[in-house]
Amino acid sequence: MTLSNDDLLAFDRERLGMIEGAPRALLDKHEDVYRAQLVAARWLDRYREGRTSQPQYAANPHFEAGIQGTLTDIVANLRRGDFLPGGRIYEDEMKRLTADEQSD
Repeated sequence: MTLSNDDLLAFDRERLGMIEGAPRALLDKHEDVYRAQLVAARWLDRYREGRTSQPQYAANPHFEAGIQGTLTDIVANLRRGDFLPGGRIYEDEMKRLTADEQSD
């Protein structure tokens, strides 16, 4: 059994600042690369949610809050397509690479 596109796109776009059609357009453009990122985001979301039910993680609430926030941020970046060509993080890394090469 495989996850359908609808399964992978079942997340709150408004919370990520995305318009309704944006994820489907990214899927059409980047296909399997974006699907893989959506699978990773889905897994990280469930992992993050599972941590809250495990008592060993409650021992240090400040540390756990940091972990929760970090995982939430990474999931958002994956779902927004920030790591895809044209995405914010991808383009920032390409600019940084170009700048580093020019400084050598």
